[in-house]
Amino acid sequence: MTLPSNRFASCRGLVLSLSFGSVSGFALSKGTFFLPHVSCDSGHLETVVPMSDDFEREKFSTWNYGDILLLIKPDLLEFFGAILSAITAAMLNVYIPLCLGDLVNKLSDCFNQKERIHVLYGPALRLCLSYTLQTCATFLYIGLLASVGERMAARLRAQLFERILRQDMAYFNVHSCSKLLDEIASDVHIFKSSFKQCVSHGLRCTAQIVGSVYALFTISTTLTYTLLGSLPCIFLVGTLMGAELRRQSVEARLQNSRAITVAEESLSNMCTVKSLNLEDTQYLRFCAELDRGRSLNEKLGYGIGVFQGLSNLALNGVVLIVLYVGGHLLSRDEINPGSLMSFLVTTQTVQRSLAQLSLLYGQVLRGNVAFSRIQDVLRSASGIEVLTNKSEKSYTADHVRWKTTEFSPEIEFLDVQFAYPSRKGAIVLDKLNLAIPPGKVVALVGKSGAGKSTVVSLIERFYDPLAGSIQIGGYDLRDIPLDVLRGHLIGYISQEPQIFNTTIRENIRFGRLNATDVEVEAAARLANAHDFIVNQLPDGYETRVGQGADSVAGLSGGQRQRIAIARVLLKNAPILLLDEATSALDAKSESQVQAALSRVMKDRTVLIIAHRLSTVRQADLIVVIANGRTVEHGTHEDLMARRGAYYELVCRQENRDLIE
Repeated sequence: MTLPSNRFASCRGLVLSLSFGSVSGFALSKGTFFLPHVSCDSGHLETVVPMSDDFEREKFSTWNYGDILLLIKPDLLEFFGAILSAITAAMLNVYIPLCLGDLVNKLSDCFNQKERIHVLYGPALRLCLSYTLQTCATFLYIGLLASVGERMAARLRAQLFERILRQDMAYFNVHSCSKLLDEIASDVHIFKSSFKQCVSHGLRCTAQIVGSVYALFTISTTLTYTLLGSLPCIFLVGTLMGAELRRQSVEARLQNSRAITVAEESLSNMCTVKSLNLEDTQYLRFCAELDRGRSLNEKLGYGIGVFQGLSNLALNGVVLIVLYVGGHLLSRDEINPGSLMSFLVTTQTVQRSLAQLSLLYGQVLRGNVAFSRIQDVLRSASGIEVLTNKSEKSYTADHVRWKTTEFSPEIEFLDVQFAYPSRKGAIVLDKLNLAIPPGKVVALVGKSGAGKSTVVSLIERFYDPLAGSIQIGGYDLRDIPLDVLRGHLIGYISQEPQIFNTTIRENIRFGRLNATDVEVEAAARLANAHDFIVNQLPDGYETRVGQGADSVAGLSGGQRQRIAIARVLLKNAPILLLDEATSALDAKSESQVQAALSRVMKDRTVLIIAHRLSTVRQADLIVVIANGRTVEHGTHEDLMARRGAYYELVCRQENRDLIE
């Protein structure tokens, strides 16, 4: 009894499984091709995880199985249930060919020996029961794995997001937003898919292979040794062609990355492209890279075709050898037709399992790399440590006072030296000494790049100075817990305040999360925001704003500033930092914002970084900074009388409202 040899046409997976190191599964599935992630941030183009890096990461993974066990620990019961169900399904897949062989033998007996039909009832019932149990086991392991995988992915995304939120600003200077989002979305998805496939396909297929090989020896040792003896020719095909296919795959993948790089450069620098009239040039560059990529991918496609064709030829040859030997055994009554059929079907089970494992290999590699990147983020430590100064000073009582009562602390910079972590060779502040008196409004002025905004970043403790110290209320900034510093001490308004994708009410309430609706609206009134919220927005305080798809209203620059001011008013912080808060507004919007700011600045320690002369003149103290140092300080009248650096800035402005 013979079966068509084309049933084994897909046995090419056997070749792939025997040459993992050569092919790595990329030849069979579109999903196994993947490009390096290209991210673009502020005109800087970065290619993340190139092919060679992937293989290095695969060799030196930064995770262990304990990390995965911690992730699945809350769902261990469901996980073990999925494993048990997968193994049960695998064993049933091994048992079913044996049932088929038994049924074929009974059918043969009915025809040859005129047995009654009732002899078929037992084998048929066992076969039906096996199919039913296989269906139930398959349903259970797929369903349980889906549940475990989704819960694990949700926990992993939450852990990633929390860790990223806790990082200092230096971390975000070297990690682009798109890359971090890729960690949360893409890498977690890749790892989740790999994890589920390792259990569903990997465990099940491995169990099927072990059980099937045992069944093959049970059916016929002669046929099994014949099958194993013919495998070297299959292995030879994979070995000869695998290395070349991998080389072509890497080359094609890198070329595709070059094409994406050209597109990313053009789209992220569109203003430059248009101003230089480079549309045609960039288009031709992109097409040239695409053409080279097309040529390489076509060559790779033909190579894969040859590989699969030779694989099919070798595997079908193995089938013919097995059938030839099986025919001889049948002629000598050393095997019956049912056993030969069971052997062939079991061999097909082994083939399918090996094919799935070969495809799984590439997915496992990607999951390994993705989880390594995830663990790198989870294990990264913030450069800003809380309470790094281990002095014995007791400041607990002051912290309580800072949280509960209004006061205006002094801010001092003492010989502060600083350079951004991403540009350590460029000193921004060079032994800066600066005193901001309590309850006073201090304006910091200077040329662009003098270090004004850096002062604000250091007070917020986005970074720590390289040398020197910053003190608030007599305490080193590093001795103040971050939740006290940023949550209670400091209110910050930037030139372009961020509006979150939620309602106006919730945007203001971010200043103090436990504020009542009455307090939110009172803060909006003080910020000159209540009227436009009620009269101009479609749903008043419940209007959704921001960048989300469900946003129904856009806000002007002045409106955004007033929302930010309302947020700071609600926070009621004793220190206020204004980083060019009105420099981008028109005259009308500026007057409205200035009126709101005058209320905010009352009885607070205020540092203003502003280019508007009207704001500078109103300050109690003006400090001129140049080359990272303080060069002048005094009132507007005093500094003008000195005819120094401040006077030069004012004269350079002439009749404009901006100090260059």
